[in-house]
Amino acid sequence: MSEPTQSQCAKPGQFSWNELIASNPQAATDFYGKLFGWQATAFSPPGMPAGGPPYTLFKSGANDEMGAGGMVPAPAPGMPSQWVPYVVVENADATLAKASELGAKVCVPVMAIQGVGRIAVIQDPQGATIGIHEPPK
Repeated sequence: MSEPTQSQCAKPGQFSWNELIASNPQAATDFYGKLFGWQATAFSPPGMPAGGPPYTLFKSGANDEMGAGGMVPAPAPGMPSQWVPYVVVENADATLAKASELGAKVCVPVMAIQGVGRIAVIQDPQGATIGIHEPPK
């Protein structure tokens, strides 16, 4: 039996994942590798469409199955690099609807990622970005 992943251990309302949106992925890889010893590993979850942006896992060593976090290239030129934490929710659609009612801006609508669950990304009314994560059932 394998070790439980962070998202399997996290409960609704707790953080489950951290993701870096990087304007310069190579510079970020170099920085975090030197700072924390993280190794950058390409990752392609099953079911992800071909031709999408590359995804990188930061791992703390060869035996680190889950990784310390993930990284994607910034989707638009000039977008600043930023870390996006994800919080576990029971229902991504209901949480996204509630966030919208409360004044949040939807940055990424709910999408399913095989083996990961369902995610969305919002900006709160003050402009802070946070992710929503509904783990697989």
